[in-house]
Order: sequence, then structure tokens, then C-alpha cells
Amino acid sequence: MSTPLWQHPLMATLEDGALRPGGLSLTRKTYDNLKISSPMRVLDAGCGTGITGKFLQQEYSAIVTGLDLSYQNTLQTRERQLPVVQGTVEQLPFPNATFHIVNCDCVLSLSNSLETTILEFSRVLCAGGTLLLSDLYRRKEQTEQTVATPNISSEVAPIPVNSESENNSCSSSPLQLKKLFAALTQAGFVYTSSTDCTKELKELTAKLIFSGIAPCCQSDANTADSRTKTFDKSIGYIQIRALKKE
Repeated sequence: MSTPLWQHPLMATLEDGALRPGGLSLTRKTYDNLKISSPMRVLDAGCGTGITGKFLQQEYSAIVTGLDLSYQNTLQTRERQLPVVQGTVEQLPFPNATFHIVNCDCVLSLSNSLETTILEFSRVLCAGGTLLLSDLYRRKEQTEQTVATPNISSEVAPIPVNSESENNSCSSSPLQLKKLFAALTQAGFVYTSSTDCTKELKELTAKLIFSGIAPCCQSDANTADSRTKTFDKSIGYIQIRALKKE
């Protein structure tokens, strides 16, 4: 089995090492819009190597706790002087109402149960707390979701798919927005805003191609037909902000 894209050694050289579309630039834009006026307790759910958590600590004086399934990632996060716990998003090892913000980038689509994970995010958030999600989603639902997600554009982005490793990546299980919004409502969240970030996804895809990371750059995948099979053009990237009811 080949290495998943997110574990490729060259991925750390892209997007400030944040391993997601938009990188830390998108994170900054998101948190600037929150207009944080005092230190907030933030759970970085699926923290990776702690790059985002350290950024939030330095730029917004956030009190960040990381959580990641990978033991190796927790070790690297600790090297950044951030508290971190090894665990799963389906069973968060924290008391109720612990955090003001739950930040989850490119992890929800990999969870074993979307509904369970959303309920856990709600449980550990304080009343009025903010859930920030960003992830891949299936764009064929766009017509159904026009009212719920007015900011979604009509752009599409090709997503590199490696048939040997796609089961280990979020490209194999993009979010279904209708199911996601239902789970948020059921868990006591008020949907507030969504932003389509497919432009950032397209930019990252281009970087993957030119860096040689994407499988379409391999010598046996240079025909027009193979490129068409390699990319999934029905996937977009979305960022959602939801508030837990008071």
C-alpha cells in the first residue's frame, strides 16, 4: 500500500506545512473574522503536527489543546510546546463544556461516524461556543443545498486520487452537506455561515502536481485518459462555522 498524500514527506513544504487547502492564510482569515477579544480555550481536533495550534497560540493568545489519532503526530505537537492527547474525535477525552472553540480541519470526513463526532464536538463546547469545520465535500449536492449554503460557488476542482491509498484520505469520503447540516442541527448547533474554498483546493492541487506529489505526475499516468481517471472533479472544499445554542 502506498503512502497517503498527507503523509508524503514533501507535503510539509506546502501551505506553511498545515497540510490543507489555504494553509495558515485561510486560518488567519477565519480567526480574524471571529474578532477574538480574550484568550479562548481551543481544541484542535486532528491537530497533525501542531502547526495550526502553535499558530493560534502565537497569533491569538489561544489556549490550545491538540488531539490526534497518530502517536507520532502527538510527539511532534509536544515538541512545539503544546498540550496534546492521543485519541479519536468520536470519543473525545475531555469533560463537558471545556472549550470555547473546536477547530477541525480535514478530519470529519475521515471519522467513523459523522453524527457521533458532531455530538462529541457539541458536548465539549461551552454554550455559545463555536465549531469551525473545513473539509472536502461532494459537490453534486450543490443544487439541493443552495438555500442552506448561499456562498457556495460553481467552481470545481480536480482532486488527485491514488487508487492504492485513497481509502486513507478524505478524498475517498467527502462530506455530504445535507447529512452534515442535519447532524449539526440534531446536536444543538445553529448554522451560521459557510464559505466555499474550492479555489484554495485548486491551488493546492496545482502545487501537488508541480511538486511531483500527485500521482498524475508519475510516468505511467501522462495520457489524457489517465489524467481524467486520476482526478475527481466532483469534490469541493468548504468551511463551515456553527454556534452551539446558549
